[in-house]
Amino acid sequence: MNSGRTWIWAAVMLAAVGQVSFGQTPAGQASSGQNSTQQQSTPPPVFKATTRLVTLQVLARDKQGKPVTGLTAKDFQVYEDVPPKKDKRAQQIADFQAVSIAQLAAADKGKVQLPAGVYTNLVTLDKKPVPPTVLLIDGLNTSLKVQGQVHRQMVKMLGTIPQDVPVAVFLLGSRLALLQDFTTDPALLKAAAAKATSLDSAGNAEVDPQDDPEMLSAQLWDVPGAPVAVLQQFERETYAQLMDIRVDLTLGAFRAIARHLSGYPGRKNLLWVSSSFPIQLSPDFTSGFAGQRNYDERMVEVANALSDAKVAVYPLDAGGVEVQASFGADRAARGGPLTGKSMGATIARQDTSRFSKQESMGFLADGTGGRKCVGDNDLADCVKKSMDDGGSYYELAYYPDTTNWNGEFHRITVKTTQPGITLAYRRGYYAAAGTHVTDSAQDAKMSEKELRQAACDDLLTSTSLLVVARAMPSDQPNQAKFYMAIDSKDLTFEPVEGGGRKLRMASAVCTFDKKGNALQYFSDRSEQTYTDKEFTEARAKAVPHAIQFPPAEGTTRVRLVVRDAATAQMGSVDVPYAAAVAAGNKP
Repeated sequence: MNSGRTWIWAAVMLAAVGQVSFGQTPAGQASSGQNSTQQQSTPPPVFKATTRLVTLQVLARDKQGKPVTGLTAKDFQVYEDVPPKKDKRAQQIADFQAVSIAQLAAADKGKVQLPAGVYTNLVTLDKKPVPPTVLLIDGLNTSLKVQGQVHRQMVKMLGTIPQDVPVAVFLLGSRLALLQDFTTDPALLKAAAAKATSLDSAGNAEVDPQDDPEMLSAQLWDVPGAPVAVLQQFERETYAQLMDIRVDLTLGAFRAIARHLSGYPGRKNLLWVSSSFPIQLSPDFTSGFAGQRNYDERMVEVANALSDAKVAVYPLDAGGVEVQASFGADRAARGGPLTGKSMGATIARQDTSRFSKQESMGFLADGTGGRKCVGDNDLADCVKKSMDDGGSYYELAYYPDTTNWNGEFHRITVKTTQPGITLAYRRGYYAAAGTHVTDSAQDAKMSEKELRQAACDDLLTSTSLLVVARAMPSDQPNQAKFYMAIDSKDLTFEPVEGGGRKLRMASAVCTFDKKGNALQYFSDRSEQTYTDKEFTEARAKAVPHAIQFPPAEGTTRVRLVVRDAATAQMGSVDVPYAAAVAAGNKP
């Protein structure tokens, strides 16, 4: 997406007001069947023809870790392991491009002047170099004892980032919070670093209950008749449930960031300052496999979303080099015959937990083309490497030669014919069913969850789909009406048996009060079929869409969201409710 696609502004201003009006459904529900769009007499909008295309951002480094430039498509070979046999197939590179910051900065046109009352999620860089960098301070998965280390490392890291690179600072605690939006102002970034010292820490959540002397089972182990085994199982299950919440919040934050950064051109860096979370919780054989978990599939899905948004994750271990927790002066030993405690068993569990956390970091780094930095008390060097990585890279694209689209993971291998070069890239993708099957009830439920999150929970707008919106007079009393135009180049049409094309799209609206609290949520689904002739004649048009609903009392802001059902890509735009009042809607 780039600022050169300004043709859509004309579509917004010239399209006939009110030519599309979708109905709304109650909060949390999606409409079934087709709606009023198919009954319109006006010429239908059309959509670009797209085929499944896998895009890779490939970093080439020499033996010293420095970027290698000057390579061509002939220097690369791409393979894909296709399940279930996982046979490795060579893929033909359909598109190749060497990308540099200088090229992306030169291509950006800066701010676009919008007419009064028109709002958009279009990303412009105002002549600032790219890629932008997101610094995510993870208080949810970082123990309280390393809080001071986090602050010191942040000061060093911010000093390493070039002054002309825009940086945004987020804090992940019980929810994702924006400490500083994208800026190059050192003073603002320093202030954000100071705010990050008040980490919403996980505290003692890092301690496995089997090794925590504060657990009730540990305090009662020598009390005759005490139900220690039952308590142990309960503590283990509670620990696992809390871990589920932490993982949900963390992966949800990654998805929100991916949705927002998708519209920014080029490869983006996400510096994740965290102690991380284990990719799995090993079974406890002494308590009936209590608390067993495995998060790898969910993490691959998130890595997929980040890769699609061209976001490379650089996990930075906030704790640096650490000694075994059992040897810490602040840690009391736990004993008890029913817990099977021994120093060796405790150390083994801590080693397993540390490895599992680092595996989570490596999973996201390897899956997005970044690299993890662990066991290092100076993270500034890691930040410098991430800046170097984003300075130049190669973008490869290919059309997979498989028809196996059942949602399984397809592993990707990229090789180079040049000696002494190491490559970093996304390691694979989930082959979503997409156009090959009809959405199941489970798929619809998942898409509704994502739509609600993008509408009501995300801090920032989604930018995968380019959207322009304006308020317009309502044709019904006590209703608010908003008109949108969506860039058809971002949407996917699907072939229909017997000819023609089909668009499946969902839309949603969430209203907010002056404190930013969500007040109400409406969603709607639509499906429309177009002939090949209609597609050919109008493929450059924007897709019009109108939403009308009764706003709740106290509404000050409205967020409008559109979701392409075939790709799950979303675009959202915020409109002040004052614009609706000015357009003639009753408050």
